[in-house]
This record gives sequence, structure tokens and C-alpha cells, in this order.
Amino acid sequence: MIGLLILQQVGFKNKTTVYKTFLSKDTLLSDSWMGIYFNSSPVGFVHSAIEPFMIKKGKSGYRITNRTFMNFFIMQKRNKVWFNAQAIVDNNYQLENFNFELNSGMHTVNVSGEMLDKQTLQVKIDSQGNISEKKIILPNKQGVLIASIISPFTSFGSLEVGNNYNLMVFNPFSLSLEPLEVSVLKQEIIAHENQDIEVFVVKSKYRGIEQTAWVNKNGEILKQETGLGWVLIKESPESATRAYDAITKSDIELTQMISIAANIALPNKLLEVLNIKIKNLPDDFDIKSQRQKIINDQDNIKTIQIRQEKFKPDKCLNLPIAEFADLKQASVFIQADAPEIKTLAEKIINKETNSYWAAVKINEWMFKNIAKVPVVSIPSAVDVLKTREGDCNEHSVLFAALARAVGIPTKINVGLVSSNGRFYYHAWVSVYTGVWLDMDPTFGQNIADAGHIKLLEGDISRQLDIIQVLGKIELEVINFQ
Repeated sequence: MIGLLILQQVGFKNKTTVYKTFLSKDTLLSDSWMGIYFNSSPVGFVHSAIEPFMIKKGKSGYRITNRTFMNFFIMQKRNKVWFNAQAIVDNNYQLENFNFELNSGMHTVNVSGEMLDKQTLQVKIDSQGNISEKKIILPNKQGVLIASIISPFTSFGSLEVGNNYNLMVFNPFSLSLEPLEVSVLKQEIIAHENQDIEVFVVKSKYRGIEQTAWVNKNGEILKQETGLGWVLIKESPESATRAYDAITKSDIELTQMISIAANIALPNKLLEVLNIKIKNLPDDFDIKSQRQKIINDQDNIKTIQIRQEKFKPDKCLNLPIAEFADLKQASVFIQADAPEIKTLAEKIINKETNSYWAAVKINEWMFKNIAKVPVVSIPSAVDVLKTREGDCNEHSVLFAALARAVGIPTKINVGLVSSNGRFYYHAWVSVYTGVWLDMDPTFGQNIADAGHIKLLEGDISRQLDIIQVLGKIELEVINFQ
């Protein structure tokens, strides 16, 4: 839920603005600390504050700030991530401007926005100096609210059991509006800091992920949790920050925890054919492709066959390719039109005209020149080119940018890959050469083997849907060759 802006809901029963519901005057002027835990181990903290702010002479309002620190242990490497956000609102709870930054050392993304009028939001995204801008027309002439990195809410205003809120969420990374449902389910008593406290139980649902919050009568969130093992607990500043010292003493390998064990041992070699059964996969996932077909689908179990492509390189199209114009264009994070991307792409292919061999040259350059290290950030092609490092997400976006820059239609796949007896979440690419071919720049496979199981394809907005299945799907290998 990184970087969400919550819009006014379409039909509140009481017709109040979103700020008055989730940021009433009773909760203004506050300072809150929450510890972040994953499977009961500390991984960071959140500090949120609301204070009066002078917007300009004669106009006052409030400043809402959120500072989140998280410390991950991924692929045997520690990643420290800072998320800093600020929103300025007027006395009528309408957004004036916002700014937030996701920083993980060498990798930084900045997103800012300003209301030009009551309905127009100007958004700017800065990735390593590459600027993307867009004007967003908001529905119903309503304002927006900045959200934190973990939860869409900093605090709540007045709540009533039975209230249901249907919000639209603006995601500044995908520049699209998405639905968020919120329901006040009940009141109950919970133990918090050695006290029994009466709270509202509030459920929210976004992108198929449910989150539960326990909120006291003052609108303070005492606890939040998801079904993925993440929990936020309201604590004193000393308790929340003290967990920082304990983080390195309780390392959790996140990639291992969300991977899927294979029921039979797969060989450490390229697979030509893989037949599997997969359970609890949403129906809208893009699992069909030129190399992947559904053999049977019943009782929420899909039987899938994946075959490594067979083709003749000399039959592939020459550059530039006319088809799939949309998959040759630049996007916010696949900056195929950036001068440094275009120059490098032309240098790599070195006047090669066969689309397959041009893609192979890009794939081999990627494997040799981009270090394979885990990165907690929003993958951006110009960012990866500058830092020369990243995991499968970074490798895929830079490959896509380089390939598109020379006229090769390219899309990004997200799914599972077989490695050392387990299936790990992974990203790779498909290129169009007259037929679609899968390549893996992270593994250096010019034709991805059958151990790659595609679940989704598309830009970052679509890729984020993978969180719906983390810890939920089950996989059984039938046979392979």
C-alpha cells in the first residue's frame, strides 16, 4: 500500500468529507508512535504527527507528517528503508499539497502533488532526476488525503458501528484510481498496555488484502494487522525506537518465508516441460500465455502445463517492429525515451536488425553488467542504470526500457520460479519477435525455462496484485522434463 492517496468516498451516509471522517478536529494536534512487527519480530517503527501550520499569510491549516523506518533481511542482505511523507491541508480538511520519499540508500523515489484547483491534482514523480508529470482530474470535486506506507489511515475521527465507506484510492505510482472498502464492524474490549480498553474494530480491503484496525474512542489506532503477518502496535517513543536495537538480533529471511516448498525435488537444470497444480489463484490472474496453458480448472484448482518455447531465430522479425505500439512506449518507471537509455540500447545491439538477436544482446549485457542484489524500492529503469544493481524487478524494468528503446515490444511478467527445492516470487520479461518469447535477465536465460510460472503481466499497478496470493496459494508438481 506504498504511496496511497485516499479520495473522498462516493456515498457516505452523512455526506461528510473524508477528512472529517478520518481526521476530525478531535484527533488533530497529535503525536503517535507505532512499532512494526513481522511474525512477532520487530522490523521498524512509524512516527505520525499532526500540528497547526501557516500555509500562507491569512490562510492556516494543518501539517500531517509520517516517518516510517523498516529494516528487512532479504536474500541474506539487510535493507534499511525510510519513508517520509508530508501533507498540508487547510482548515476545511482539503489538501493543499503533499510530498513523500521512499529511500533505501542508493535508491530514492520522490512523489509530490499540488492541488491546482478543487478538482485538479498536479503530480510529479522524480526518479534519479528523471521527472514525470501528470494532471489528475478528481471526481466529484473532492480533496485527497495522504496515507502512510503501511496503513491507509493515520487516525480516525468519530466512528459508529455499522458504517461502511466506499473510497476511491489514487495511487501516484500507477497514476490510477482504485477502490478501497472500509467497514466499522463492532465494539469490543482489548488489552493494551496492561489496560482493558473499549475499541472499534475497523476492517479495510484494498487490492484483495484485508487489514483490521482497533481504534479507541479518541480515534487513535492501537493496533493494526494483516493476514500476511504484519502488525502495528501503538507504543511509547522509547518502546518503538528501542526495537531498532533488537532488529538485527532477530533476522527473518522474508523471501524464504513467502516462498513455496516443492512437493518433489526439482533438478538444478533448465526445465523444458513442467506440469503443476495450483490452488487458490484468483480468476483474473494472467496465467495463459504462448508457453503456458490451463489443462484443467475445477474446485479452485488449476492444472497448468508450461513449455519452454521452440522457435527459429532466423524467422524472427527485423527491427523496428510495427505491432504492439503500446508495449514500445515509455512509462513512468520504464523510461525508454530517456537519452541515456536510448544511447545505451543502440550501443548494445550494435546495428543488429534481427529482433531476437537484439534482445539476446540486451539480455546478456544485463546479466553481465547489473549486479544481483535485493533492493526495497520502486523499480525504475534510470535508477537501475545509475546504480547498476537490483533484484529481478530492477533487472526487468531496465531490460524493458532498453528493448523498447530499440523498437522491441516488451512486457513484464510476475510469478514463481523454481530454485533449490522451492518456488520463489520472481519477475522476468516477454519480448515480441513475431512470436512472444520469455527471457530472464536476472538468471541470464535467453529463453526462460519451464520453471518460470507466470501469474501476472503488466506495469507496476498490475504487478502489485501479487500481494493477494502471498501465503495463500498452494502448488503441487505433477511431473517435469
